[in-house]
Amino acid sequence: MQHRYSRNIKLIHLAVDFLLLNLSFLASYYFKFHELVSLFYAPYSGLLFFANVAWFLSILIVKPYNISRSASTIYHILGKNFTSIILHALLIATFFMAFRVYYYSREHIFVAYMILFFVLSFWKGAFTYLLRQYRIRGYNNRKVIVAGYGEAAEELKDFFLRHKEHGYKFLGFFTNQDHPGMNGSRKGNVDQIYDFIIKNEVDEVFCCVPYLEYPSVKNIIDFSERHGRKAKVVTDFRSFYSKGVTLEKYDNIPVLNISSAPIEDRRAVVVKRSFDVAFSLVVMAIGLPVFLLSALTVLFTSKGTVFYVQERVGKGGSPFKMYKFRSMYTDAEDRVPLLASKGDPRITPWGKIMRRTRIDELPQFYNVLIGDMSIVGPRPERKFFIDQIVERAPHYKYLQVVKPGITSIGQIKFGYAENIDEMVKRLRYDILYLKHVSLSVDLKIILLTVLVVIRAEGK
Repeated sequence: MQHRYSRNIKLIHLAVDFLLLNLSFLASYYFKFHELVSLFYAPYSGLLFFANVAWFLSILIVKPYNISRSASTIYHILGKNFTSIILHALLIATFFMAFRVYYYSREHIFVAYMILFFVLSFWKGAFTYLLRQYRIRGYNNRKVIVAGYGEAAEELKDFFLRHKEHGYKFLGFFTNQDHPGMNGSRKGNVDQIYDFIIKNEVDEVFCCVPYLEYPSVKNIIDFSERHGRKAKVVTDFRSFYSKGVTLEKYDNIPVLNISSAPIEDRRAVVVKRSFDVAFSLVVMAIGLPVFLLSALTVLFTSKGTVFYVQERVGKGGSPFKMYKFRSMYTDAEDRVPLLASKGDPRITPWGKIMRRTRIDELPQFYNVLIGDMSIVGPRPERKFFIDQIVERAPHYKYLQVVKPGITSIGQIKFGYAENIDEMVKRLRYDILYLKHVSLSVDLKIILLTVLVVIRAEGK
């Protein structure tokens, strides 16, 4: 059941995009020739006509409006926008070569694309931001339910509640057994889901395959199709991420290929290591005043050493000494390791500032230089906590196939964990990195980390 709002959003984008395309060509023409009348006569009328046809073709190929709510980030949408413009320019170039037309002004074409890029980027960015704010306030929402209950189902619920900007309104779980962690969110058994969908006008149903029998999943999907609802299947193959999972087809039979190929090939390791060393040297050189100021502030605001040295577990399970600026009072831990929590009295006043801005992590660039850590990678933990996490989530050990990092997806999305439960939840984000180890992903995570530091959003 597609909301009229969803259809209207696509139509609005389509209309505004075509309008901005034509306005860009008009503005560029006026900039070049100081008049507009000639644009509507040959030969420029033919160029304007083909520009619109080419834009329509680029939309059919790139499909910039077919973006799911969970992927509707400004970064993703602007990427689609850039791809559409590049493809459009290639089509225009093909038009020039095919018809051997050389009488059009190259300056006019170049300026038109410059204007188009900036106005489209501003329009897409502004619209995406305003739509996300609109959804955060409770509008343009889709009602969703989850069939089956387990770890993946609980994390899915957390995603809906935490990311209100995607516009999902979670109504509850349907499972044949009640569970202590559901906190009253169970709405009934699986066979009661059909009446609930109709009565509450549910838009999407998420079927968690690990916790449902195949006949139940098939019945829910068939019912959803008959009544115009969306049905989505949730699987959990995170324990295989260290090996790599690809989808293959044998005729019409989908087959998951669990490959034993290593995540990092030699070339990727060399590139990543080279980047880590170069980036660390630049940060330590440029940030030397921040290092010195932070060290002096730690020294004069509380008794104790400047640096806090702690043993963590690195790649392959090997222990190493990790360095931080001390953010707690001396002897904050008495034998038994403890995690920091909100309002923790062990944290010094300056330590709270450092943790929010991640300044306390700066000495770890030394760990990167000596090869114990990487700039980007799953955050290292102490063996005391790893043993507890592995009991709950055995696939945690797969994080140790790469070097731990100063920052990570989990650190950005979740922040510092206050207990084992939060560590297990943060694992969901960190383990995604194993499937996407690349320099481009590292750069994106670094940029997101910089935003966290600037906004002082560290937990």
